[in-house]
Parts: sequence; C-alpha cells; structure tokens
Amino acid sequence: MDLGSFAGPFLPEILLLAGTLFIFLLDVVGVRSTERVGAVAVAVTGLALLFVIADLGFAPLAFLATIPAGQIDAAGTGSALYAFTSLGLIFQAVFLLATFLVSLASLSRPSQDRGAPIFFGLLVLATLGMLLVAIASDLVFLLLAIEVTSLATYLLVGYTRKDPRSLEAAMKMYVIGALSTTLSFFGASLLYGAYGTTNLAAIAHVGGAGGVPVLVLLGYGFLIVGLAFKATLVPFHAWAVDVYDGAPTDVTAFLAGGSKKVGIFAFFLVFLAPILFVRTGTGSPFANGAIALGPILQITLGVLAVLTMTVGNILALLQKEMKRMLAYSSISQAGYMLIGIAVGTAPALAGATLQIFAHVFMKGAAFLLVAGVTAWGIGPLIDDYRGLGTRRPVVGVAFALMLLSLAGVPLTIGFVSKFVLFSAAVQAQGYFVWLAVAGLLNSALSVFYYARVLRVMFFEEPAAEKFPAGAIVGGSGPSELPAGGFGYGRAAAIAIAVIAIVAVGIYPQPVLGAIQAAAQHFVAVGA
Repeated sequence: MDLGSFAGPFLPEILLLAGTLFIFLLDVVGVRSTERVGAVAVAVTGLALLFVIADLGFAPLAFLATIPAGQIDAAGTGSALYAFTSLGLIFQAVFLLATFLVSLASLSRPSQDRGAPIFFGLLVLATLGMLLVAIASDLVFLLLAIEVTSLATYLLVGYTRKDPRSLEAAMKMYVIGALSTTLSFFGASLLYGAYGTTNLAAIAHVGGAGGVPVLVLLGYGFLIVGLAFKATLVPFHAWAVDVYDGAPTDVTAFLAGGSKKVGIFAFFLVFLAPILFVRTGTGSPFANGAIALGPILQITLGVLAVLTMTVGNILALLQKEMKRMLAYSSISQAGYMLIGIAVGTAPALAGATLQIFAHVFMKGAAFLLVAGVTAWGIGPLIDDYRGLGTRRPVVGVAFALMLLSLAGVPLTIGFVSKFVLFSAAVQAQGYFVWLAVAGLLNSALSVFYYARVLRVMFFEEPAAEKFPAGAIVGGSGPSELPAGGFGYGRAAAIAIAVIAIVAVGIYPQPVLGAIQAAAQHFVAVGA
C-alpha cells in the first residue's frame, strides 16, 4: 500500500492536524488577530466537513470522496485499530459541524484577543481527537483518542488564565477527567484479561460464545462509570454544571454541542455490541446458569437514562441562572440519547443519533446566543433577559425556536428526533415502553423551565438597558459590532442553526434517511 492510498481516507484528520500546527505557527510569528487565526479554523473544519459528507455518499460532492466505498461498513477483522463505518462518518460530520459553528461564531470575539491562537488551535486539536474516536475499533485506541480531546478541552476551559472562575472550572474538569480516564483504562485492562484482546469486534465475537465471567462484568462496570463522566450521566454529572458555568461561553457551546458527544459515541462502540450480540433467548440476566451480559447492560443503561433525564430536568427547573439552566438541560438530553443504546435496535440507534445531531443546533447555538447577549451587558440570571424578545425581536425569536426545539415542540428538529427515538422504544416492546414513557414525561417537565424563559423574554417589562446594542464588555475591539451587535460570524452561526432547526423539523427525510441507513449498517456489520 502506497502512502497516498493509506493517507487518503485520513484526509479530514490530516487537515485538522495541519490546521492546528499552522495556527500555533502563526502565534509564534506574531499573527494573533482573531479574524486571521479564526479564518484558518473555519476553513479547515469546513473543508474537512465537505470531505466527510462526500464519503457519506452525497452525490454533488462525490468528487471529494476520499474513502473507497469497499472500506466503509466492511466487516471487522478483529485486529485493526480503526474502521470506517457510516455511523462513524455521521458522527464525524456532527463533530465537525459543532466546531465549525463555534469557530464561525468566535470570529466575533475581540480582534486583538491575545489568546485567540490558543483558543482556535485547541479547538481544532480537540476536534481531531473527536474524529479519531469516530473511527476507533480498538478499546485502547478509543480511550487514547478521547484523551486527545479531553486534554485540549481542559486547556480550553481555562485558556483565559486571568478569570478565576474559568481556572476553577478547568481544574475541576481536569481532576474529574483524570479519575474517569483511570477508571476507563482499568476497565479496559479487565476486559483484556478476560478476552485476551482489546479489539471491539473481537470482544463482541468472543463474548457471544456463551456465559461471561465476573471479570467481564467488572470491566464493563468500570467502563460505564469512566465514560459516564465524559457523557455527563447522572450520578456522574456534578462537575459538568460548574464547568459549563465557569468556562467562557463559546467554550461551553463547544463542550455541550461537540465534545460531550464523544462520550455518547463511546457508549455506542463499547456497549452496543454486547447488548446486540450477547443475549439469552428469554432476555433474562441469568439463564441456564450463565450470566447474560446483554440484558444486564440494557437494564443498567436504562436506569441511567431515566435517572439522567429526571435529575437533569428537575434541577434545571430550580435554576435562576441561564447558563446553569442550560447546563442541566444538556445533562437531561444525554439521558434521551442513552435510550437508543439501552434499547439496542437499529431504529433506536437512529433516533439517538438524530437527537445528537439536533443537539448541536439546539444547545450549542443556545450557548452561542447567550455569549452574544452577555457581550451586550445582559447579566447571568434568567430574569436579566426580561423583555429581550420585545427589545431584540430577531434574537428573541431565534432563542425561542432553540428552546421550543429542546422541549420537543412539533415542526422543529427536536420533535422529530424525540418522536423517532420514543417510537423505536415502543416498537421494541417489553420494559422499553417504560423508557419511552419516562422520556415523554421528562419532555413535558422540561416545558416548564423553557416556558419560563419565554415568559421572561416576551411577557415581562424590559429591564433598563445598561449598554447600547452591540457594545462589547471588556476586550479591546471596536465599541460596537455589526449584525445587531453580534458580529457577522456569530450571527451567521446562529442563523445556520435556526434554519436547520426549522428545515429539518419540517422536512427531516434527507438527514433522517442517511442516519437510518448508517444505523442499519452499523447493526448489520456488527452482527
């Protein structure tokens, strides 16, 4: 195999690596303006996204495809570190889309921000790790790729250095991240001791031969705990709210819209195969004197899903600060996503993936919008948004669409994703129906705190404006930004998100069809 044929399929990863090095090189030579280094980040993530979409089979971009069709969704050999799957490419597109939106919005940051090269360089580097996670087929390779993303995000959270709240958030994330990494690698070592391999396809094949030892249960238990920290699942979620609240809001948008999905996809890779392929005929955890791993994992993940949905929504209902409310809401969304793995069918997997795709536009863009209005001088409390919908109707309507989509209101992408996911749980029958019921009840509960924000924005008297439209609080940029004070980059990112929320909500078939096909391939190849 020549270098070209080997490197071609990894062109998106190579682009991001080159972009990271180039941004840091610009910093070394003294080119530090937000517009210039940000343009590099936007360009490399946008171009990489086009290559990934082409590899997914989008006909108009077929000439950009880099992966031979025969290498996508090919049966695993049991020895490779990586594998190209349609579902993995879908997640690569999700990761790149999240980074593209955050990079585009961050072009509106103060022009002479000295930390701009660090911010954009780490952002692209974290995304490189996320792309590697999406193609991982070996447990150790997967965990190492997660660490590439994790180390970059630790630094991103505290990159401002002079903000004590950001530094505290970074330190909390680092300590919890180190703990979760230790637990994950310990779990992986137990699985290696039980199976003699860390290849995920080989583990699924060996594990399907019969009953499994207690060592395997312990290994998967440690992996659940370690990866649950990354995915912000209850009861391993407490760190996330403080980190989301203390981090710069653009970084929070990246954490919620992008890097959090790494933990969810890791759950797909690590736990879906045992659920699908290690079952007893009765679905009982104990049958014929052997331990059936699949039903045990299904019950465990189902309980985690319900706990995460419920606790996240209840605590969001009690919040008075906007970022903390959105943070708890993001935790509850992880519970919905986990339903797809617990059910373990292709339709459920498609519903969970669509929910993840939707979350980029709903929650990632919501944090970007909060960052924009914070620059106007609006405070952190929900009550500080009084009258925003009447003073800034375009911004108010955009925020309202994001919140309504998060609540699952019809004609939005959030409704479609929840409908597909809950329908799949009902179709699976058995106790999975209760997962759908729990999801519906939690969706109804979330309406209360989203509706409170809408009431404050549209039906309460405006608070006195302390800053003119477009004023920047701090920084050394101009006194005002164009596009209503958001800047062209942030306004464009939010506009893209709003259009996607409505367009996919009204006509979901192109996106949903691609995701459903990828989910079916993923299940078929694993089988």
